[in-house]
Amino acid sequence: NAGKSQLVAATTNASPLVAEYPFTTQSAMPGMMTFENVQIQLVDTPPLSPPVIEWWLRHTLVRADALLVVVDLNTNPLDQMDEITTLLAKARIKLGTSPGSGETDTVVYEKKALIVGNKLDTTGARENYEILKFKYGDQLRVLAISARTGTGLEELKHEIFQMLNIIRVYTKVPGQKTDLTDPMVMAKGSTLEEAATEIHKDFTHKLKYARIWGSGKHEGIMAKRDHVLQDGDIIELHL
Repeated sequence: NAGKSQLVAATTNASPLVAEYPFTTQSAMPGMMTFENVQIQLVDTPPLSPPVIEWWLRHTLVRADALLVVVDLNTNPLDQMDEITTLLAKARIKLGTSPGSGETDTVVYEKKALIVGNKLDTTGARENYEILKFKYGDQLRVLAISARTGTGLEELKHEIFQMLNIIRVYTKVPGQKTDLTDPMVMAKGSTLEEAATEIHKDFTHKLKYARIWGSGKHEGIMAKRDHVLQDGDIIELHL
């Protein structure tokens, strides 16, 4: 969405109004983004600007798995980021995660985030992008895109997938081919036992053994329940 600084909330569980002038998004607009064979929900929100902040916006941002901070590269991106971080701080929301910095009397929600500079196709945008990266590149991933031309959108999809810390796991019925179009989406670090439970809660107790393809040195080897799965693994459960 073009216009003044705004946030897009990404969740793992679009077709918002898009125009080249500010404040086109007036309410939360959900949509689905396809990355390879995974559907990721995006929620386009109204801009973070004092005159138009809605009462429900903070709750939406806190509940999101990650935030995309969209700024306009056609104007001063540092001013936009200052405005965004100031308003988020008032809402006790911090971009990025960091070790604790001492005791505090208030709860601060640290959110995984990407900074996305839009309108890369406009005059002066690349220079503003470099300025943005210089200021925030050590803290957060900073990307540049053009919604008009499509530049950078595929890279953005990949970065969103990586930021969400999820993996795709496929199941295989003994003696049959694997369906690679419909993966289970799990948190990175999930184990074989957790995958069995995800398929059916009774599988945890009935599981005799399992074979796995993808993350082992030998394809189809037997794996223990505590085996940590990797993105793209194929598991075959034997009950």
